[in-house]
Amino acid sequence: MVRTTLTILRHARRERCQTQKRTIPIQSAPSIPAASPAVIAGALIYLAAFALRLLPVFAFPAIEYPDEIFQAIEPAHRLVYGTGLVPWEFVYGTRSWALPGFIAGLMRTARVFDDGPGAYMPLIGTVFAALGAASALCAFLWGRRLYGLWGGIVAGALTACWLDAVYFGPRPLSEAVAAHVLVIGLYLAAPGYAVQGRGRLALAGFVLGVAALLRIQLASAVAFFALWDWRDTAPAARRLKPLVAGGVVALALFGAIDAATWGWPGESIYRNLLINLWYGVSAYWGVEPWYYYFDSIVAYWGAVAAVMLVLARTGALRLPQPAVLALVILLVHSAIGHKEFRFIYPALLLAVISAGLGMAQVVEWIADGLILHGASRRVALRAAGVPVLVLAVLTPAALAAVPKYQALWTREVDVVRADRVVADLPNVCGIELYGVQWFLSGGYTLLHQNAPLYWIDDAAGFIAHRDAFNTVLSARPLPADAGFATVRCFDNVCVAQRPGPCAVLPMAKPETPPGLDKVTPLAQ
Repeated sequence: MVRTTLTILRHARRERCQTQKRTIPIQSAPSIPAASPAVIAGALIYLAAFALRLLPVFAFPAIEYPDEIFQAIEPAHRLVYGTGLVPWEFVYGTRSWALPGFIAGLMRTARVFDDGPGAYMPLIGTVFAALGAASALCAFLWGRRLYGLWGGIVAGALTACWLDAVYFGPRPLSEAVAAHVLVIGLYLAAPGYAVQGRGRLALAGFVLGVAALLRIQLASAVAFFALWDWRDTAPAARRLKPLVAGGVVALALFGAIDAATWGWPGESIYRNLLINLWYGVSAYWGVEPWYYYFDSIVAYWGAVAAVMLVLARTGALRLPQPAVLALVILLVHSAIGHKEFRFIYPALLLAVISAGLGMAQVVEWIADGLILHGASRRVALRAAGVPVLVLAVLTPAALAAVPKYQALWTREVDVVRADRVVADLPNVCGIELYGVQWFLSGGYTLLHQNAPLYWIDDAAGFIAHRDAFNTVLSARPLPADAGFATVRCFDNVCVAQRPGPCAVLPMAKPETPPGLDKVTPLAQ
């Protein structure tokens, strides 16, 4: 019986094989797999965040703070075009050339399409806006992993729309760029589960190292994250090794850049700490009390600050790292005398991400309650997610009406518009900044003329040296009978020109703060 059964099966198999050989299968057109809802939602979150961060680039171009020009783009302009003012930081070597070098690469790329600020400024803003939008995508991925699709949408939407993230997103400020890099590194290292891949951990360590080296004040938070998150078990200790290895690679890269530009690896970090902490040079720009940042957050966010604090604490229940690092960054900066609101942008961004995860937790709680009352899970999540999503979008939109935020969007906007006019003028042989401080002028980055730049502030000096410049950027009335005709005005800032050539007059150097007499300059 067994032998008969085996024989039948063997014949059946042979016949099936022969039939398959004789039959020519009909080839159907390959189908394109449909994108999952999660992929679509993540793409929309990123695109929305990217589009919002383009607003400061194209709709509201302004100068948030001189550092975004003179610590980043102006040195790059000097590399690419040979003209640029040299602030004291690039005389005494307190800044790395890593960020200006990257921007110089963007400038060279922009020259393929056109020359001047009309080409490279949009490209620079667009690239950094794309980097900043990645924070919203990371928030979405965290929220989706921990709370499902609606949780990801809510967390990503809050981060995408939050006003500080939109405003600082495209700006080449070291604290803004470092904040966005920090979020990416944090997601790579702690995506909501224990990462085991050594390659991913090494990449995370490299990215976190770059963030700390771009903004050395973040180094303590990065070190705290590494030691705190990998402190317990032997497997956790094994994960720490590739993380540290990646950070060492970042340190070697930045060390090589410093060695090539300042003569020694790590020279910019050493001099930054020496000059600002040991010699206290940063105090020249003011010293604020320890609670300054807490007051500033309340001044900008108002009563929303209390709600965000509760939501961030709620989000930390499932993913503590963003909230904990936000607190570490805030405390470290509060201990430093010289304070500016923009310095704690990395802490604000992490707190917003944690608050977005807290909103995702609220969606889950509401949905669980609706399920208990008989609703299906899909209906419950939608009923809970939609109103919370609306709040996540409308809350930052409402903050846009706060006077302090409104003032941010228009900082030096008239100077920026006047700079555009000067950049397009022909036959410019000398430019005078009359009533416009050099560090708020946009420098050669925005003026983009191969001509000397002056900032003679008094009327007598203006008249005495007017033959050295034929173009004036003025924020106050010109001296009588100066011989300049107005080209165009933007509110209180005007551009004026006179005919004729320019006489030779040495340019003044940007001011140097007191306290540097014991430090050897590295450049002239």
